[in-house]
Amino acid sequence: MDLFIFDRVLAAFTMGTHMLFTYWAISLPFFIVFAEYLGYKKNDPYYLALAKRFSTVMAVLFAVGSAAGAAIAVEFITVWYKWMFLVNEVDILPFEIEVMAFFSEVIFLSLYLYGWNKMSRNAHMVLGALVGMGSSASAVLIVLVNSWMNTPNGFNVEAYVQSGELTGINPLAALWPPAATAEVPMVLAGAWFVGFGSLVGYFSFRKIFSRHLDTQSKEYYNRGLKLASYLAALDAIFLGWAGDNAGKTLYQVQPLKLATLEGVMQTAKGAPMTVGPISIPGVLSLLSTWPPNPNALVLGYSSFVSSVQDPIWWMAHDAYDLHATLGILGAIIFWILALAYLKPSFGKAFSWLGLDNPTEKKLPLYVSFLIGWLQLIAWESGWVAAETGRQPFVIWGPMTTTGGLYTIQAVMLTSEGYNTNPDVLPIGIAIMTALVIAVAGTLYMLKRLFSGKEISQDVASITVSGISSTPQNPQLPSIKSSDSQTSSPRKSEVK
Repeated sequence: MDLFIFDRVLAAFTMGTHMLFTYWAISLPFFIVFAEYLGYKKNDPYYLALAKRFSTVMAVLFAVGSAAGAAIAVEFITVWYKWMFLVNEVDILPFEIEVMAFFSEVIFLSLYLYGWNKMSRNAHMVLGALVGMGSSASAVLIVLVNSWMNTPNGFNVEAYVQSGELTGINPLAALWPPAATAEVPMVLAGAWFVGFGSLVGYFSFRKIFSRHLDTQSKEYYNRGLKLASYLAALDAIFLGWAGDNAGKTLYQVQPLKLATLEGVMQTAKGAPMTVGPISIPGVLSLLSTWPPNPNALVLGYSSFVSSVQDPIWWMAHDAYDLHATLGILGAIIFWILALAYLKPSFGKAFSWLGLDNPTEKKLPLYVSFLIGWLQLIAWESGWVAAETGRQPFVIWGPMTTTGGLYTIQAVMLTSEGYNTNPDVLPIGIAIMTALVIAVAGTLYMLKRLFSGKEISQDVASITVSGISSTPQNPQLPSIKSSDSQTSSPRKSEVK
């Protein structure tokens, strides 16, 4: 295989695999903390059982995700070392801060896992929230580097394009490139949405395919399903704004990438929004501008020289359409489910869809299972769209005019950034093999984790600690606020 193709396949495989774990690291801590909070708030052992079991899942996924991240770091300094040189000279600060965020995440995760029953409840939940904040901060800092690749700053870009000399370096300015305004909210909102959506899919799967569920298992899965649906529906609001903001930002700072993602071949006023065979006039112009203008001019490929046009634009466009379609469908369905859970009258009005009892009826459970796990495809296709949409560049450059058309001055073309040393081949094969084994081992460990211990045992261990398996029983003592301030284990604490 040609090394240029192999290096790109290796990067796509490694990063695509790593992406399967990043959304868990960002979303799971918040799901767990919400479950723990509701367990104490409602005197409910099922929520606490959710928090305890999924905190172990979080640790397993964190370990494998970190290994995949280490593999990417190896690739940066071997396969794409020319790109890494520029990053090291201009934009290394986000990576350096990310190391501190990563270490903070590791420390807080360790304290959270070993802190059950050894500190106050409030302190323990704060640690869980800090795990989520640390993982989110790590994601943001990595995304800042990606944003810099799309809209590089912090040095004299024009001088570098013309002469190859790095001048006017300002690492602080490079910390927030223009494209970060679009990428950072989109990544955070998307990761939370996919994480919560995947949990909806998991709990629905268990409700559908588990045989002979006992009462405790049903209560456990029902609570997980409802909580994940609520969180996904809530995040859908943030995700909708993030997507709209991303389109408007691209219109301003990367019109060629916007044309690639939307498949705009001809520059036009009142540009239509096209998804598959459907085309709605003026909508792309309306959504891309602020204030909204349905007659605004949207640059298409016809305004750019052929040498800077994306050779695989169709892949970016199709992946983006799939990403957006699945995300919109997911948002609608999660909102319908959340309303059905919160408002029984709403569910009864749509009883023919099974929404009068969505945790038990087959149709809403199958829909929840399908749309929940389809968010994984949305997540991966979004990454494919974003990265292939930047081709043929590794690092974008300033847009200028030439002969009446626009061109992009490349800071680094993809064809210039890869490693031509044949030693890359065995290193890359070893990395891909290790990742395949790691993913297979993770699936095996998670299967053992979920099948090795009955849910009733988890609930019973919490019931023994003083929280009844019948939530909010008036004959049982509630969890007093003063208990949450204790710094030593008590009978009512989780064991």
